[in-house]
Order: sequence, then structure tokens, then C-alpha cells
Amino acid sequence: MQITNGNTNSFIKKYTLQIGEVEIYNDYMLAQLNEGITLNLESVHELIEIAQKHFPQQPFAYITIRKNSYAVDPMMYLKVFEIENLKAIAIVSDKFIDNHNVKIEKHFFNKPMSIFKTTNEAIYWAKSHL
Repeated sequence: MQITNGNTNSFIKKYTLQIGEVEIYNDYMLAQLNEGITLNLESVHELIEIAQKHFPQQPFAYITIRKNSYAVDPMMYLKVFEIENLKAIAIVSDKFIDNHNVKIEKHFFNKPMSIFKTTNEAIYWAKSHL
């Protein structure tokens, strides 16, 4: 994972899950999910629990680095949308297919969602929505 200030110890907590790795920062979660997984209602539950633990009422953003290829069931956004203090989702990818997929995913998530080429751009944008 790329860290904004180059300090690999700058995250608050790091989780290694079956679906990938998640780092918690002051006001955002940064995830890099594993190759070949399916992010669906069942697998997103673990991410939601982590978000509720670290951001019980504080506004936060979710940033995902889509380095690996995996499937996203857009129906899981219906559950994610219930997290009132989740203010934005940023996707980091330079793959053409991800640009297309994000356009579809936006129809299922009624909060700000955008795709970026770099993690720094995604973080800057995400923080602007908090």
C-alpha cells in the first residue's frame, strides 16, 4: 500500500483479513483487497464492523486501491449506504475496466464516489467530502 507521507507507521491500525488488508487512519480507511475475491453483502460485513469500531460517529471516507482484480456485487452498496457517517468512497486504479465499473457502481451508492490514478489524489478528494 502507498502511504501519503511515506511513513509506513502512520496508520493507526492495520487489519489483515481473508478478503485483503485494511489500514485505519484518523478519518479514512484504506483497503487493498485480494485477487479473485467477491466483495458482496457477506464479505463487506467485516469491513463495516471495522468502520463502526474506529468511526462510531465520526465522518470518514473509504479508499480502496484496486491493484488486484476482484468482483464487486453492487448490491452490497445498499448495506454500505446504511452507514450514515461514511461520506465518500474513492477508488484508486489506472485500469480502464475499473473506470467503467465505477460508473455502474455509482448507480447503487447515493453518496460521492470517484476514481483516481493515485492514492494521494484519492485521499485529498475524500477528505474534501468530510
